Amino acid sequence: MSGRWFHWPLLATLAVMIALVGATPPAALAAPATGAPGAVSSSDIATECAGKPVRVAARWYFPPGQPTALVWLQHGFSRTAANLDALARSYADAGFLVVSPTLDSVNLGGCAVAYNVADNAAFARTIGGVFGSGRELDSPLAASLLRARDSAGRPDVTMPYRMVFSGHSAGGEFVVVAADSLRRADPVAYRRLAGLMLFDPVNSFFGVNFASAAASLGADRLPVRVIASQPSVSNNFGQGVSVLEQTTQQRFLGSRLVTGIHIDAEGESTDLIGELSELAVPRPRNGRVIRALANGWSSDMVAGTVTATYYPGGRYYDLLLETRTVTTLPVR
Repeated sequence: MSGRWFHWPLLATLAVMIALVGATPPAALAAPATGAPGAVSSSDIATECAGKPVRVAARWYFPPGQPTALVWLQHGFSRTAANLDALARSYADAGFLVVSPTLDSVNLGGCAVAYNVADNAAFARTIGGVFGSGRELDSPLAASLLRARDSAGRPDVTMPYRMVFSGHSAGGEFVVVAADSLRRADPVAYRRLAGLMLFDPVNSFFGVNFASAAASLGADRLPVRVIASQPSVSNNFGQGVSVLEQTTQQRFLGSRLVTGIHIDAEGESTDLIGELSELAVPRPRNGRVIRALANGWSSDMVAGTVTATYYPGGRYYDLLLETRTVTTLPVR
C-alpha cells in the first residue's frame, strides 16, 4: 500500500494469515451514501505493457443520472479496486462516472502500480494514454464503458468530456506521472483533465518520476488537491506530500487529517491486511470528511468554480479546523 518494495514480504505474510484464519473485514463504519444508489459493473480495459497486450480489470460506477465528469480512481500498493469501493460509490453519488482499475503491485516488466522491482513510468504513460483517447468510439476505454453500461443496464450513459485523475497511496504517484505524460504526448486530450485529487500519495522508493512529473504539472498550473494522513511508515513519512507542497504551486493544496491514518481513504472497504499494516482501523469521521472534501473539490475542478464552504474561510472547512479535524497543508 505504501509503494515500497520492502513491505512486500510483510504483506504476503499477512495474506497467508488471513487465509488461515478465514478473517473477514469489519462491518461498514461510514455513513450511508446520500444519493440514489448507482449501478456497478466490471469490464476489462485492453492495453499493453512491455510490448505485450494486457487486459486490466476495472470496476465502473454509474451515477443516478448523466455524469458530470469521469473520475479515474487508482488504488495503491498491495490493494485492489475493491478497497476503494466506498470512495468510488461516494463519487458516483455525487454525479461522477467512476472507473477504478486493479493493477499488479509487483511486476518484473514494470507493469505495476508502484516502482519497486522495475520502473513503471512507461506503464503509467500507457494507461494515461488510454484515458486520453477515452472519448473515441473505438478506444479501449470506450469499449470497456460500453460493455460495463450494458451489464449495468445503463445504456443512457455516455463518456463525459471532463475528467479527474484520482489516486490513493502509490496510486497517487501513478496518476501524477500519467497526467504529466498526457500533457506532453497529447495536449488536446490533456485539456480534458480538470485536475488531480490525491489521497495520501506516496512516491516510490526508487527514481524521481513523481517529483519531476509534479514539478511539470505545477508549472502548468494544473489544479491539485490532497488529503493527507499523519506521517508514518506506510506513507514514507509524508515525503510524497512534501514533494507536492514544494512543486505544485497551488494557492491551496489541501488538508491533513489530525488523526488520519493511511487507510482512512479506504474506509469500510479496507481489509485485514490494511488494518494490520496500520495496527488500526479507519475512523468513520475521517472517512466522511475525505468523501465530502474530495467530492466538493473535484466538482469545483470540473466546473471551474470555488464552493466557499470547502476552503479556508468557508463554514464547513473552518468547522473542521476549529474541531481539530484537519490542518491546512502549507505550500511553497
